[in-house]
Amino acid sequence: MVGTLTLAALAATPIAAAFALLLVFRWSAARSMGVGWLIATVLGLAYWQMDPGWWVASAIYGGLEAIDIILIVFGAILLMNYLDISGAISTIRWHFSGIATDRRIQLLLIGLGFETIIEGVAGFGTPGALAAPLLIGLGFPPLGAAVFALFFNAPNPQFGAAGTPILGGVNAVITEGKLAEAAEPITQAQFQALVSGYSGVVTGLAFAFWGVLGIFLLAYWFGNEHERSIGGAARATAPVAPFALVLGVVAGLTQWSIAWFVGTELPSIVAGFVVFGLGLAMADRGILVPEEPWMFPERESWSDLWLGGLTLDSISGDEPKKEMPVLLAWAPYLLVGAVLLVTRWPTLDLVATLQEFTIGIPAVLGYSDLSWNLQYLYLPGTMPFIPVAILTGFLYQMDSSDTAEAWRESVRQIGPAAVTLVVVVSLTQILIQSGADPASARFDAGMMDALSQAVAFGAGAALPAVAPWIGALGGFVTGSNTVSDILFAALQYDAAEQVGVSRSIVVALQNVGGGIGNMISVQNIAAISGVVGITGREGDILRKTIVPTIIFALFAGAVGMVLVYVVAPGAF
Repeated sequence: MVGTLTLAALAATPIAAAFALLLVFRWSAARSMGVGWLIATVLGLAYWQMDPGWWVASAIYGGLEAIDIILIVFGAILLMNYLDISGAISTIRWHFSGIATDRRIQLLLIGLGFETIIEGVAGFGTPGALAAPLLIGLGFPPLGAAVFALFFNAPNPQFGAAGTPILGGVNAVITEGKLAEAAEPITQAQFQALVSGYSGVVTGLAFAFWGVLGIFLLAYWFGNEHERSIGGAARATAPVAPFALVLGVVAGLTQWSIAWFVGTELPSIVAGFVVFGLGLAMADRGILVPEEPWMFPERESWSDLWLGGLTLDSISGDEPKKEMPVLLAWAPYLLVGAVLLVTRWPTLDLVATLQEFTIGIPAVLGYSDLSWNLQYLYLPGTMPFIPVAILTGFLYQMDSSDTAEAWRESVRQIGPAAVTLVVVVSLTQILIQSGADPASARFDAGMMDALSQAVAFGAGAALPAVAPWIGALGGFVTGSNTVSDILFAALQYDAAEQVGVSRSIVVALQNVGGGIGNMISVQNIAAISGVVGITGREGDILRKTIVPTIIFALFAGAVGMVLVYVVAPGAF
């Protein structure tokens, strides 16, 4: 075991170096991961003695695997830019400004409904970037807007941007070939369905209490002086708890059922629309809405901490406008959801047909073990995101200059993300393939194998409780659930195999953890701070979001232990 631990320490160097550069030196993700890629290359060629041809093929294969993710991200960004430039986003914000007067109800509708929808169709930090200014416009303190924009997105990145963390993250490193090596092999589609389903179990259960927890923390952190205690916050939460529980349970049941029975792309989209529609109907009819609306203390009493260093005058503007009918503003999102629902609905049996339309390379540089293909009619980026975005331009009668601006801005935004994704997936494939060299490498265990053996040795039977924390670490450092899955899904899969527990559940826990880590990600917090204008107050945000992060990670680990050892001990 000492030899394996030594190998694991060496294998951890590329990731550890990249993490250090990200956190300590504040390098960009692309530069940091680029250094990690170089270290992995040196280790692979010089220490693991990978054949140079196999190393080149592995690196190229990783870059090709990133194309799927890049297309999904680009399609989501493009659609969002069409909506922003056309005025649809302003209309949606205007709509929220007229809903309810109780800040607790407003927060639940935006957090459980709006953010869930936006994560499902856009992801990649968009929900928080849209929700935080919206909350400020409704009268929330800037610090509170930033904190709860991050808080309420935690159960959603697991299925973000039409399932990207699983479709592009998990599938990029747990391939058909890897699954075929199992004692009882299953297909990648079957494994994907299991990871999706078990992710939905954990996030669905979390949703049930997430709204209540959010309102409790709202009162505890931002209520009047009598509410900023455990007892006071509980009393402020009790009147709205039934409303929060109904929305939370419905969100959880919907997300879980779609994830388990339909597919990976739709859980957040469908759950968000169901909860948003239900919440609007309940608020409009006064169902379970407290008689006494809850408000923040008078603005004049807000501390500098709440204001994030801003002045009251500086947060009184930015009033959204109605620029089109509300239903028309929501139409592109509804269309995306409808197309994905129809094409993924099990009884229609369209998935296999769509997956037949592929382009690819059957053997990268002649290595048949490295086969890449792009399913262009099944990939959400190419169908339906980009076509719906183009259709949106005609629907909103956008002129050529606005249309060109949407494309230019999307290309500009995708650039850094694309470079990062290519480098990260390539790095991960070098770690994985260092132990699969046909020319026979120096060690039986490749770099990823050595890491997984060390994790399995350290965690042992408690691996399901540890797995969410590993995922959260990836999310915390990279700011992306997808990147966390790319870095650690294969490690978690191999560790589960070593321990002898369900691989699909442990990988699902990794996926859940990646979403949890988004709440405390340095990159996400910095982005939210910039959006709401409180740059420099990132530490204040982190000190609050760390609390629900710990709660969620402990909860996910506990659910994982029950799933692995009680509910589904024989799951793949």
